[in-house]
Amino acid sequence: MPGPSEKKHQEYEWQISGKVKETHDTYTYTLLPVSESQRFDFEIGQFVTLSVFLIRPTASGGSEENLVNRAYSIASSPSRDFIELTIKEEKPYGYINPTTGKSDSFAAYFNEQVKLGDRLKLKLNPNKEHFLWKVATGIEKNVAYWSGANGAESARGLIQYMEDKNDPEFNLVLFYSNTKLSVDNAKKDFSSTEHHPVDTLNIIYYNWLIDITKKIENLKVIFTFTREQEVPITSPQDARIIYRKGRFFLNPDGSPEKTLSKYGGKVETLFNPICGSSSFINGTVMLPNRKINRGKGILQNLVELEGVKPEKIDKEQFYLQQVGANQQEEK
Repeated sequence: MPGPSEKKHQEYEWQISGKVKETHDTYTYTLLPVSESQRFDFEIGQFVTLSVFLIRPTASGGSEENLVNRAYSIASSPSRDFIELTIKEEKPYGYINPTTGKSDSFAAYFNEQVKLGDRLKLKLNPNKEHFLWKVATGIEKNVAYWSGANGAESARGLIQYMEDKNDPEFNLVLFYSNTKLSVDNAKKDFSSTEHHPVDTLNIIYYNWLIDITKKIENLKVIFTFTREQEVPITSPQDARIIYRKGRFFLNPDGSPEKTLSKYGGKVETLFNPICGSSSFINGTVMLPNRKINRGKGILQNLVELEGVKPEKIDKEQFYLQQVGANQQEEK
């Protein structure tokens, strides 16, 4: 058996045993270790770096095969025998980086080329002070998880963990922000010359969240849609599933809203992990001219509007830094 220092950077081999389509551009993969010696322990909030050979196009019109690394948060509970990774297409199929003359897309080619039964190499992120470590160790049990469209993977693992542990003292409110409930896809009917728009879900884990919230009494989900004109109406039977329009911490008229107080309960008791884009977390947006626009994100609103203490907030940043580092390696 490898010692602690060796195991920290060990590469493991796992096999794809399942694939589920979440949205029009996102899949969740189930992986199992190829043998017990390849199994590793992890905590909610940790991520793995996935290594796989992919064939991708070049600007010359040809293609080349390279070993590509990508980091993904584990989307399943550490109490289960498998791990799940949710992979969303970050760049379109056929995209060519104008600087390198090569494709640096990952998910579009992974989803196309990787099949059930394929074996993949994984490295576990060894960082033990990730943004959910206080939850993983039991220090915090009243949680308000703030998720952008690309930040729900760890929340899913956390909810599975809740279900498995069945701890009556653990409470979770998931604040989940997306642009729209569904998107229009124009599908070609080859028997005619017309295109027929078809609505497909735009929210990762949407149906799963609806079902699991009905099963777990100490779980509540607040969906908000930043570009949706009409949202579903919450029924009395789904009192712990709430829909709203606009951005968190803003009323429909643009005035400040204390979102956490409104839906979360006692603010001083809630631990607030945040996972999403830089604009979602702290309001930082890169404009087309490469200038940085600094606004207010969830982090500032929790402190300034709700009066949440810094020790009651954490944000996912190591994972996002690792994603950026992986992408830089390919340039």
